[in-house]
Amino acid sequence: MCSDRRLRPAALAGLALLALAGCGKKGDPLPPPRAVPAAVSDLALRQRGDRVLLEFGHPRTTVAGLPLPVIESVTLVELERPAPAAGQPLVVAPPELAGARTVAELAGAELAAAVVGDRVRIEVALPQPLPEPAVARAYAVRTKALDGVHSAFSNVAVLVPRPAPEAPGELEARPRKEGIEVRWQAVEGAAAGYALLRRAADRPGWGAPLALVEAGVTHWLDTGARYGERYVYTVLALAARAPDIESAPRAEREVDYQDRFAPAPPPALRALALPGQVRLLWEASPDADVAGYRLERAQAAGEFAAVGEGLLTSLEHADGGLAAETVFRYRVVAVDRAGNASEPSATAEVRTP
Repeated sequence: MCSDRRLRPAALAGLALLALAGCGKKGDPLPPPRAVPAAVSDLALRQRGDRVLLEFGHPRTTVAGLPLPVIESVTLVELERPAPAAGQPLVVAPPELAGARTVAELAGAELAAAVVGDRVRIEVALPQPLPEPAVARAYAVRTKALDGVHSAFSNVAVLVPRPAPEAPGELEARPRKEGIEVRWQAVEGAAAGYALLRRAADRPGWGAPLALVEAGVTHWLDTGARYGERYVYTVLALAARAPDIESAPRAEREVDYQDRFAPAPPPALRALALPGQVRLLWEASPDADVAGYRLERAQAAGEFAAVGEGLLTSLEHADGGLAAETVFRYRVVAVDRAGNASEPSATAEVRTP
């Protein structure tokens, strides 16, 4: 028996607990909850030539807000609808996506190649020639976790494809001290301006535009370029924005961006003659990559020669052991970390007492 009415209440309560422990039956362990990726909410697209480029953030959490392991696959679907009137949105009800056509399924190495940083990029071809009348194309994605569970469909990104403009010609990319200057020739059809693209020379694909410039502007300075890197540039013509209708990449220019540019010379060199020495002071070169300064001295009308060995890292120096009643001329040269030397500063002349 699992109970006894003659026992006192306290003992009865204790026996009841033992009975629950002894008479109860343990069930089978529950399986861990299946990971369902949170639905993508930032799917965006652009038309580049005769292709559609889609991009979204790599899912990081489940629908429950828990960390998500690496996704196993991405499915891209497409719906075709008559193009809405200008200025009118195309509304796609979520149930319609269940019957949409699958246009891309990425998994394994193909999915890994599509992940750039924390973004997933998918590229699909448009039919050529484009149909008439115009057709709107609505896209959505869903992801699948490693245990095989699909997410809900993402937000819907809509494109009404149109003929893309020609790509700009006469492309130039020249290294400058301030950055890499890119110039191109204007083309017809670039009503929304131009998109400048940059990639590392060892990377094959183009990403999102590095810069957007207005129609009529045909140059841009890439001040974010870093010395020691090799870059490839191209420029696209933009027929429209939001979504972007771009030309396909055509001309490309590669630049090996090395620091071959001399710093600005240090200004305002001053020399103060003292018994047996000359004290020199100057202002810093405005360039940020200066490694130090080379002080040069000439006696009377003689040739300049470096004072001491190595570079000075301060903005002053006491030049001692000098002969009395002698004319000396001084100048300072700034040297950057790449070994480039500036033009000499203005000369300061003194006569030792």
